[in-house]
Amino acid sequence: MGNVIERPFRLKLGFHLLIGLTGFISVILHVAYSPDPLVSITKFTFQANLMVAITFLCSSLAILNRKNQSPFLDFFKNASVIYMFVCISTYHFLLANGGEYTGIRTITNVTLHYFIPIAVFINWLLLETKKRYSYQYIFYWMIYPVIYCVISSLRGLMDGFYPYFFLNPNGEIPAGVGSYSNVAGFIAAFLFVYIILGFLLIVSNRIFLYIGHKNRAISSR
Repeated sequence: MGNVIERPFRLKLGFHLLIGLTGFISVILHVAYSPDPLVSITKFTFQANLMVAITFLCSSLAILNRKNQSPFLDFFKNASVIYMFVCISTYHFLLANGGEYTGIRTITNVTLHYFIPIAVFINWLLLETKKRYSYQYIFYWMIYPVIYCVISSLRGLMDGFYPYFFLNPNGEIPAGVGSYSNVAGFIAAFLFVYIILGFLLIVSNRIFLYIGHKNRAISSR
């Protein structure tokens, strides 16, 4: 019986360590080998993956110490699902053709844009205990993306640097989007996506909880 209990424990710990260590090493190498590290650290991919890496390393420590996950860690692990979905989809559909990577960054590009996002989703789907979240969490999970857009736009106004073309009101695609109204449109579209993803995440958690409760009720008869 002890081995049966240990298996999911070890699987979850191993998967959390895989995500945390791979993410942390990848963001460090991606910046260290960047031709312009100061530009790389402004990217949403870098910041979101760093947050994911820290979250999963802290979660690994909690699992190792046999402690319950804190609401703080639960919040960030669910936020990670949303941020990583935006990371993989935005890169794949909007940014993948915008530049080429060489050397070690060829590998870190794949781990940060594809491997970590997919692994985070698999972890949520198979290994995380589902919880009932208030719909207010949709807006809590949006705080970081909103702050990111505001700071990036304000910095662009001051020094002309924008981390992504869709935040740049100057020039035409692919350099920019041509106007502040177009930037506002892109930001509004992204925030709408965050709202939809947050809603789907909360509903999915509730569906899994309902199915789990129903199965337990049937098995207890």
